[in-house]
Order: sequence, then C-alpha cells, then structure tokens
Amino acid sequence: MTRPLSALCLAAVLALPTTASAIEIYASTPGTVVVPSPRVYVPPVTTVYVPSPRVYVHTPPRLLVAPLPPPAPVEPPADPPTHPQPQERRDPRTAFFVGGGYGGMTGFQGSAAGTWRLHVGLGLGATEIGLRADIATRALDALANTEPGNVYLISAEVAHRFLEGATVRPVLGLSFDRWQVEADRGVSAGAFGVGARGGVEVHYHLNPNAALVFGADLGYHRMLAAIDGVAVAPDVLTFGATMDIRL
Repeated sequence: MTRPLSALCLAAVLALPTTASAIEIYASTPGTVVVPSPRVYVPPVTTVYVPSPRVYVHTPPRLLVAPLPPPAPVEPPADPPTHPQPQERRDPRTAFFVGGGYGGMTGFQGSAAGTWRLHVGLGLGATEIGLRADIATRALDALANTEPGNVYLISAEVAHRFLEGATVRPVLGLSFDRWQVEADRGVSAGAFGVGARGGVEVHYHLNPNAALVFGADLGYHRMLAAIDGVAVAPDVLTFGATMDIRL
C-alpha cells in the first residue's frame, strides 16, 4: 500500500493548478484520507525595471581668443604752420586778377627807364587771359637816343602757371603788343609787336577764394614795324615786380 499511496500523492500534486496550496495527508487503517487545506495565493514575482536617469553634462564651447597686437606707437602731431597753405583743390577754377607794380625798360642803348606796371586778367584754372601795361614816362631817350618822351606798352597776353596749387609757381606768357610813343615835340605814333615773358609767382592764400600774388618776371618784346618819326630800337627788354590780388 505504500507505493500506490506515494504514486497517488505525486499524481495529485502534479494535477494541482499553478496556484500553490497546502495539502494535508492523514494515513489510517485500513485506508488513506486526503483532506485539502485552504489555498494560499502566492503572487508571481514581478521584476520592475527602473531606468536610471540620464545625466547630461553641458560643456560650453571653448573660445579661442587670439592675443591682441601691440598698440601702434602714436606720434605727436606736428605743429601746424604759422600760415597754412590750402591744397590745390582749394584753388578756384575761375579767378579774377588785378594789381600793379614797378619795373624797368631798356632798348639795349646803354640805359634803362623806370616803368609803372598795371595788370588785369581772368584766370581759367592754370591759364590766364589778361592785359598788361608798362608805362614809362620821360623814358623815350632810353629806347631811341632821341628827345625825351613817354612810352606806353600794352600787351594782350595768354599766360600759363605751372605747379597749380603750389605756393611758388613758374609762369610763362606770350603776348601781342601795342606800342605808343609821345615825343615832347608833339610826335605821337605807334606800332604793333609780339613778346614773351617768364617769371615766378608766390601765392599767399587769404581764404579759399582769395590770395595775394607776388611776381617777378623778365620779358622780351619785338616791334614788327618802325614807329613813324621816331627811331626806336625794335628790340626791348622789360623787367619788374608786381603784386596782384586774386579773387
């Protein structure tokens, strides 16, 4: 009876549901009584996965700063000139010249006569169109070795100033001349001629549109015809200085 009872108990255990329960077995004579006990519920084991929190580490970008160059040496400003001269751009493109001066005139006869000089002109950039007059009173004997008299030279001139905008400027001019002589004995006659003049000018600026112009020049004049009644040398040299104002 022991083996069948063991087999019967094993079969009963295998036939039980998955829910665990306790079985009490009582053995007696002449048989075996199986008394089931109350079921005890054992919950299944549940595995809970708790994800670990992600940790983010923020690293700011690294700034690569280049070293600053050394500061450039600062030179102290130069002392401004006492009389600053404007640059070329301050020269007006159109200007009016007027002025006068004093000089001399000689006919290569061994003597010279003093002359008063007058000048008026219109400047167009570096070029000037103007009139120049040389007045020699009581100077006819210096040109003709004759009786004294007055000599007037009026020149219609086209001149060009080089180094525009500079303070010191060379100047060159060509002219068409009109000669007029008045002898003491009442003779008055004239002739035409041509001339050339070269010199240098100093421009002292008063403001952007005005300047004082100091000039010195030397000119050569040739009479194209003889003067009636007066034996005047055809070649005459003039020289002198002028002061103009440019507006």
